[in-house]
Amino acid sequence: MAVLTRDGYALGRRPVSFVPWHQAIDRLFQDSVLTPSLVTGARSRIASTGTNLWETDDAYVAQVALPGLKQESITVTFEENVLTVKAESAVAPPDGAKAVWQSFGGPVEYRVQLPAEIESAQAEAGYNAGVLTVRLPKSTHARPHTIKVTAK
Repeated sequence: MAVLTRDGYALGRRPVSFVPWHQAIDRLFQDSVLTPSLVTGARSRIASTGTNLWETDDAYVAQVALPGLKQESITVTFEENVLTVKAESAVAPPDGAKAVWQSFGGPVEYRVQLPAEIESAQAEAGYNAGVLTVRLPKSTHARPHTIKVTAK
């Protein structure tokens, strides 16, 4: 099973550590009941919004919504079966302003742990219309094989 994480809180990133009680309960419910297998880490965000992970017979395909970003700000790496996507938005706060609530802008990071080995040298990434698509071919021994059954 793939594990997806995103930096931030379930309802947006806050510059302070205080989370209102009702939001903490909502997050606990979402993390433990709605999508427990998709979320990991102390500061995880439910990654079902804006991310897709597909599996075909020969590859995994990850899609990450990164609207409004420049291609140059996106970094994609793969190490120890973990795909990491990092990007930074060019949204700057107004002069002299402090963030009270921030749900976009600044750095963002997605991590996807894949359940099978891939051929990282043949991985491909493309960015089109605000969506990053990464194709990760499965290792030959990780692909499904049909075994012919013979009678004796």
